[in-house]
Amino acid sequence: MSQRPGVSPEDPREIRGLVDELRRVLADAREGALDVRWDEALPEGHPLSGLQQDINALIEALAVERRRSLDYVERVEDQRATIELQRAALRELSTPVIEVWSGVLCFPVVGVMDSDRSAQLMSELLEAVAERSADHVIIDVTGIHAMDGQALGYLVAAASAVRLLGAECVVTGIKPLVADALLEMDFDPSLLNTRRNLREALRHIIASKRVA
Repeated sequence: MSQRPGVSPEDPREIRGLVDELRRVLADAREGALDVRWDEALPEGHPLSGLQQDINALIEALAVERRRSLDYVERVEDQRATIELQRAALRELSTPVIEVWSGVLCFPVVGVMDSDRSAQLMSELLEAVAERSADHVIIDVTGIHAMDGQALGYLVAAASAVRLLGAECVVTGIKPLVADALLEMDFDPSLLNTRRNLREALRHIIASKRVA
């Protein structure tokens, strides 16, 4: 809207017209159109010129902040996607099935052991035992410093399931925090065949094979 010729800036009709224009700009900004500006041409010294500058500066500041917020949200979403890919890669890399001896499988587990990952480990473990006709399985949790209650339950269940498939399961490398958590669960130690480390587990298995 251009300055109306012949109308004083103090004219009530002029003021009402400017206020109507201001309300339109603010309504557009409230609806999210932050590219709008109050661009009415006001003469120097007009009583509303200072307000016009403040309104335009406020809308510009809101537009800048919204761009920053959108950039931040985009970065967060990218980080989440990257983290999920890394977690998937970790799950694939951290539970390899290693045949350390004829009929002896080893599952070295590292990283975070939550309920989801424990369920995946149990599935992979039983599948490998069945496919390779293993008679001994070592689950090495040396790289695990803590587990939640559900993950501990899966560990015990995995050992029991391996026995149901006709194989012996030995768990090695249990940390003190994990042992404490098992005791707090009223855990029956006879449910798990444990050894201090992988070497002791292999000695136990070799001795049992000689006896057999």
